[in-house]
Amino acid sequence: MVAGVVRPPALDITNEELVRSHLHAVWLAEAKLALSPDIPEILDLTQTGYPLKAEIHEVVDRPELATATRAPMKRVLDQILASVDGRKPVWMSEPDDFVSSVAQRAPQDFDRAFDRWRELYNSARTQLIEANARSEITGLSAADRRRIKASQMQASDQIAILEQGKASNGSDFYSYRYLATEGFLPGYNFPRLPLYAFIPGEGKTGSFLQRARFLAISEFGPRSLIYHEGRAYRVMKAKLPPEVRTGDGSELATRDIFICSNCGACHDGEVERCHACNSPMAGETPVQRTLRIDNVEAAPAERITANDEERVRQGFDIQTVFSWPKRDGRVQITEADFRCEDASILNLQYANSAEISRINKGLKRRANQTVFGFYIDPRNGYWAKSDDEDPDVDVPPDVVRPVRIVPIVRDHKNALLFRFNEPTAYAPETIVTVQHALMRGIEVVFQLEEGEVLGEPLPARDNRRAVLAYEATEGGAGVLSRLIEDPQALGKVAREALSLMHFEKVDEAIAAGDAKLLASHDGEACVRGCYRCLLSYFNQPDHELIDRTSDEAKQMLVDLARGRVVLTAAPGASAEGGGWTNAFKDAGLPPPDGSPVCFSEQEMSFAWRSHFVAAYVSSLTEATRHEAESKGWTLFELPETATAGVPDSMISIFGGTSR
Repeated sequence: MVAGVVRPPALDITNEELVRSHLHAVWLAEAKLALSPDIPEILDLTQTGYPLKAEIHEVVDRPELATATRAPMKRVLDQILASVDGRKPVWMSEPDDFVSSVAQRAPQDFDRAFDRWRELYNSARTQLIEANARSEITGLSAADRRRIKASQMQASDQIAILEQGKASNGSDFYSYRYLATEGFLPGYNFPRLPLYAFIPGEGKTGSFLQRARFLAISEFGPRSLIYHEGRAYRVMKAKLPPEVRTGDGSELATRDIFICSNCGACHDGEVERCHACNSPMAGETPVQRTLRIDNVEAAPAERITANDEERVRQGFDIQTVFSWPKRDGRVQITEADFRCEDASILNLQYANSAEISRINKGLKRRANQTVFGFYIDPRNGYWAKSDDEDPDVDVPPDVVRPVRIVPIVRDHKNALLFRFNEPTAYAPETIVTVQHALMRGIEVVFQLEEGEVLGEPLPARDNRRAVLAYEATEGGAGVLSRLIEDPQALGKVAREALSLMHFEKVDEAIAAGDAKLLASHDGEACVRGCYRCLLSYFNQPDHELIDRTSDEAKQMLVDLARGRVVLTAAPGASAEGGGWTNAFKDAGLPPPDGSPVCFSEQEMSFAWRSHFVAAYVSSLTEATRHEAESKGWTLFELPETATAGVPDSMISIFGGTSR
């Protein structure tokens, strides 16, 4: 660089998992524990379950270690909070209590971080033992012996890779790097909690490929093709940990999930109402038999047929869903309306560390679109072949009694849900265009790289009622929270999006509120969309629907550029938050300002700072009331549901008339 400015990377420094990993690093440094590069020097491989070695247990389990690490941990945490003006994140209780909790749990978290390595090592050992046992069988054919020998070699390769952790080789299993990928220590230059795929070597040692789990759910999907170092490999099996097998090993411990058809929120059991939008969940059909996949194994593909290439081209049917974080049974979200003049266009919900899940429902071109998942042998994890594959290719050994599962991966990300108030009033092309215009606008306004913030249509691509934006990078970019906290930020994003879409007279159109005043740049080669405006690698499935010339899309972006965000519920509001917002409005109360206020460890569900009034859904403690009164605040208890109405005493304090 001859001249210029290097912009610091965007980072949500108060991301919960990022903070924990930094405190873990302080704990490990204070423990004076110099870890060997090789993980077998840390774990005792002679004992069942491969526990930590006795000498390491003695160091990390010392009672005085937790006490000694609190002070340096607190200093680091204080520096983090000072960088955000002392504002406590919504996920954090009291800083002192949080530090004590991390210090107390650090030995268990350190031990648990090696569970993935234990699973991979145990799988390789089991494969080697079984292959050795089969090799002793008399009367095997030459083909069977070749398969057994290949299995022995692959298992030996896996064990060698797992045991070799020298940093000079850039090994994924160098102990400190491994702890970073598992999230125990901070790491920014490689994926956190990746999905591993073992690729056998051709005349050399094999290797483990890493992919971020949201990408790997399709790239390492059942029987998909991986191209590596000039060769093609097929994903043949999933490495199933022992705990997912049930009974005699013929079944797997799967889970059914319920997805809200209105907003796309995920629920792990039957519920009466959606925790995100409060819509009734009665009659929702579950996605049955989901199973988390963490590690897979591939085999060389000797022949690739035309069916294989078509299968790869069409890909998998991937659905993204979300679940808002909860604390003490209440959803931890910041909720807002986006209003243009008096009209509400969008409902916004933001949460730190929301649980994002991606589900592989099957091939896009499967015959029955209502049947989800893939068949797998529950004993050894081999994926069953699809009907259109060549029956003579890649026949896995001993595949019997397959069961159907739906692969799923989960991770925690900062997320913002844009829910359209009247989604059926817009053409699908309108919502698609607005979605990608906002994503591109966010990248430009906040100077992000492509892919740092991603957007997904919800509840499904063929039923677009909302858009889920989430920060895909490690630790989060820290920009989505600004879109809901700054009333004008989303308007700036929409204005930038219109400029990117090759329009002139953007300011005039926004001032008049009329998208008809927008005019395309003269001589612009772009028609419906191009890679200089809305098209990108990440939105290829939507290229046919994106249309920058859509009058509806242009008018919505103009309205978004003119409007503002109005906070309606602070973090900690219950699932009835949206109902209470409407109840306040019906009772003539002003909207809460949304800034969280906390008394005696109880965080108020709603707060009106200008009036020194706050309300809490559920019961208030005497300590909370006493502290609030000493600071001049008036508190009100609200019932669990908004149907009971706003208390008369609360209405009167705002100058309303009691009923």
